[in-house]
Amino acid sequence: MKIIKRCLLIILIFVFGLVLSVTGLYYYNEYINGRVVLTSYDYYNSEIPKSFDGYKIFMVSDLHNAPFSDDIIGLAEKTDPDIIVFCGDMVQLPDDDLTENINIIKKFKDDIPIYAVSGNHEMQNKSYWDINEKLWDEGAVLLEDDSVAIKRGEDSFLLLGVADPEADTLEEKHYDKLREEINEEFPDGPCFSVLLSHRADVYPEIKDTRADLILSGHLHGGVVRLPFVGGVFGRTRKVEFPQYDYGFFDDPDSADMIVSGGCDKNPKKKRVFNPPEVVLITLNCKEK
Repeated sequence: MKIIKRCLLIILIFVFGLVLSVTGLYYYNEYINGRVVLTSYDYYNSEIPKSFDGYKIFMVSDLHNAPFSDDIIGLAEKTDPDIIVFCGDMVQLPDDDLTENINIIKKFKDDIPIYAVSGNHEMQNKSYWDINEKLWDEGAVLLEDDSVAIKRGEDSFLLLGVADPEADTLEEKHYDKLREEINEEFPDGPCFSVLLSHRADVYPEIKDTRADLILSGHLHGGVVRLPFVGGVFGRTRKVEFPQYDYGFFDDPDSADMIVSGGCDKNPKKKRVFNPPEVVLITLNCKEK
């Protein structure tokens, strides 16, 4: 009888400890999902003009109009970037509400240049043209298959953006168009370039264009991130453990890529151990 009681006590203690652990992890996850974190990268490339050594790019991706504009504004004020870029999915289908994005643009448009490209939630939106018009009217520069020379003194680098393909599932014709639109923006002769391209999972198809550094998002860091594993979900929940879910991808023979985990707050895509983030990239003109 004593042995049975002792076994029951051990089982009860184990169950109680398990419940406490699960509850603690749940509330911890809710806590980290309630605020935006900043992830910083030092990017080294000898092709970066010397005038741009220390130049800071503040990247916002996959906001989906989540209520984080105050957090993002605070992080941008602390880091004092030279430009701000939006890498797509500013709205959440089927809505076209840009309130949170507009809050950020209004705060900084008089002091910091702001650039944006579409994501699939803009390109597939029935209000696509209205979204673009609102962004332009508020002070953002849209780089939909377009480019601009970012100048500092006599030096410059090329900032270009590619419009998101409208299709959910991409075929070779979409990749051909992406490559064509990217390469058309380059001037004659060498130049350092930064490409804004929403979908990180198209990296294998566009990394051999003339771009030096690609800034992307789209995969939300894999939604659920596990220690030693990384992101669990890709473009859809049917795609598991995507290769280009998050972080820095260094390819010595082609373009490098930095992928943001995004900063959405969507209960249908519950982030787990994957806090919403914005990214700061500091350019360094020497090799690491």
